[in-house]
Amino acid sequence: MKSAIVPLSLSSRRAQTLPFGTRARVALAQGDVEGGLALTGVDRRAGTAIYALRIANQSAAPLRAQMTCLRSRSRDLPVLAYPLDVYVAPFSIAETLLPVRLAEVGPYDRAIVKVSGADIAFTLEAPAPARTSARNRWLRIAAAGVVAILGAAFGAAVATPRIDLLAAPARAFAGAPLDIPYAFAGFGSMQYTLQTKDGRQLAAGLLTDRQGTLHFVLPGNSGSQIVLAATLASPLGTAQASRRVLIAQAPPAAKPAAIAPRIESFTVASPTVVAGAPLVVHYSTNAKSGQVWLIDETGRLWATASLFADGASTLKVPQAAAGQKMRVVLHARDGAADTVSSLGVTVQPGAVVVSNAAATSASAPLALVLSASSVAPGDDVTVTLKGNHGDSRISLTDAAGNTVEQGDVPAGQDAVTLSAPSVKTATTYYVVASISSGVSEQSLVQKLVVTPR
Repeated sequence: MKSAIVPLSLSSRRAQTLPFGTRARVALAQGDVEGGLALTGVDRRAGTAIYALRIANQSAAPLRAQMTCLRSRSRDLPVLAYPLDVYVAPFSIAETLLPVRLAEVGPYDRAIVKVSGADIAFTLEAPAPARTSARNRWLRIAAAGVVAILGAAFGAAVATPRIDLLAAPARAFAGAPLDIPYAFAGFGSMQYTLQTKDGRQLAAGLLTDRQGTLHFVLPGNSGSQIVLAATLASPLGTAQASRRVLIAQAPPAAKPAAIAPRIESFTVASPTVVAGAPLVVHYSTNAKSGQVWLIDETGRLWATASLFADGASTLKVPQAAAGQKMRVVLHARDGAADTVSSLGVTVQPGAVVVSNAAATSASAPLALVLSASSVAPGDDVTVTLKGNHGDSRISLTDAAGNTVEQGDVPAGQDAVTLSAPSVKTATTYYVVASISSGVSEQSLVQKLVVTPR
């Protein structure tokens, strides 16, 4: 349930009246709110009264502060003294200077700041600057004459106000610190304001040191441009300068580098690798995916299997791999990072099973059989020669007759494995078996279609 709005004025017990202004503190269920308003000085030459406002918002509600001026003995409505409202975010502290132009506001007795939010409303007050009598005005005129005489004596370059440096950069990042060196000369103090393009005030202040650096932290909602305006007023004149700074969004933070997976062990289950028999490998890794490859010394892929959580994969070693030195490669992947480990093996010849029909009939017809007639790029295709045959060469060619891949099937063996090439559109290839028989040669052809996934 929302709490009722708590009004607080100078008559409240929580408000403390000071010679230069008031302080107030409001205790709410969700946090305290403290505020203070004080008259800090008067620049008679510039015709400006400077008030300091501080609001410490320890609640979860955003607050808004508006400043007006009021005459105690007048029935006139309060005059808006400062055209911009001060916004205080939840759990933050706002400290700012509020300049009041005396010529625009007119005579007044009190400056009032009304602080309001969802569950709270209270006011802070500070006195108007002391009015000057006719005698004081004549004294100021005389002082101005003295200053003019001194200015003539010491040179206009020394006494005339001027802003020598206001080194704002052309661009800055939202949310990043902004440091602006400044320097001015002459009598007086420099007042500055930092505003967004639409007039929302981000910071303000009064500088008495003739040189230094202004420090700001640009909020993320600064818009596309901010304006820094500086005014230097003195008995001998006024100097003004402004700088515009384009606001760019901060570049995105670099993504942390991916951590490569670990392979803690990788072994072949059997000390002997036999052609035509399964090859079992064991591994221990924290990778979430991967493959196991069987590759010869030229880089040709003979068999592949996926990585499994139980730490074991089985590859089928083709008959044509007999007598060759191979590498069993474990490719472990985790997101964008991967790790590779390999083992060297020698494939031993295995027993070749010959069908009874082929053994009893030397004239049995030969047949070329593919494990699949339509595959995807990278898939393995097992090419089998059925029937009694001599040494044979298996070639994978494209439509123009160019050889893409080839392998040998010696007499007494019957199969070889080819890999489907990489394509972007469905492409037709031809598997050609060139079979030697004495001094003659026979060719068998099968069509293979490779289609992208």
